[in-house]
Amino acid sequence: MTNITIEDHIWHIILNANANEKKSVLHWQEVENLLLKYGIRHEVHRVTRPGEGIATSKALCDSGVRHIVAAGGDGTVNEVVNGILDSGCNTREVYLAALPLGRGNDWVRTHHYPKGIEEVIQRWKQGRFIQHDVGKVTTQAPDSQRHSRYFINIAGFGFDADVIYDVTYHKPRFGGSAVYVLSLLKTLFSHKPTPVAVTADNGFRFDGEVFMVIAAICKYNGGGICEAKYAVPDDGRIDLIVIPKMGIPKVVAHLKEMFSGDHIDKIKSIRKTLATDIAITSPQLFRAEVEGELLTFGNYRVEVIPNAINTLI
Repeated sequence: MTNITIEDHIWHIILNANANEKKSVLHWQEVENLLLKYGIRHEVHRVTRPGEGIATSKALCDSGVRHIVAAGGDGTVNEVVNGILDSGCNTREVYLAALPLGRGNDWVRTHHYPKGIEEVIQRWKQGRFIQHDVGKVTTQAPDSQRHSRYFINIAGFGFDADVIYDVTYHKPRFGGSAVYVLSLLKTLFSHKPTPVAVTADNGFRFDGEVFMVIAAICKYNGGGICEAKYAVPDDGRIDLIVIPKMGIPKVVAHLKEMFSGDHIDKIKSIRKTLATDIAITSPQLFRAEVEGELLTFGNYRVEVIPNAINTLI
């Protein structure tokens, strides 16, 4: 762990103006007042379109900035991380904090961020950072094109990504966290197990139909579901969790345990391991997502970049 003096630096805040149905902007003046109250020097960069967070954080890093804040939800953190990793800078020189203004805020759960923004800023003032691992998913698409995406939380394959697909393309008119819950239930009744082959550099292998596959740097996903109970964000390894096909009654029976993470121990058919390089292939459509963003369809390689970036805990 590294301690720095927060007041010694200008923090560049990438504010997602659309986070939490634009509530991030509605309440931003309150956040601004707190930053001034606690003497945190900062500049704000508003982003409003998908991909703009990547471009903004990349440009900042390429210009010499090394102290960045992602203000929004998990998607905002994901875009900022991708911009940092896409830049030409030494990412281990970058210090990243988050102002959780989104709807899910799953990444900050692993790091025990307080719920109140003032409490977050107070902890921020303590200046405690760890060297956080980052995952990388490379998709080999059917057209032979390769597409890569970094993630600092969880990459989900199968059911997890099918839920995101429903949220993205069949979103109901009402908002809030109920959107994800409704999509989860809808997808549960339409989901079909997919045959996959999962291999890892430590000799792990799984061949068969799966409910879903999780590659985790941190613990939480889907608005508080503890998908990877034992994940450690700075151990240099990915928690690989393969959940074989399950019937609806079994999923429902363990649903409460999935929020606590206890399903990892209680569902005996689950396969899990620690790895640094993973291959996931399937002859059928097998969707993937990172932080609520669907990836290009294809076969996947998942790697870890150890201690890639300094993050606030």
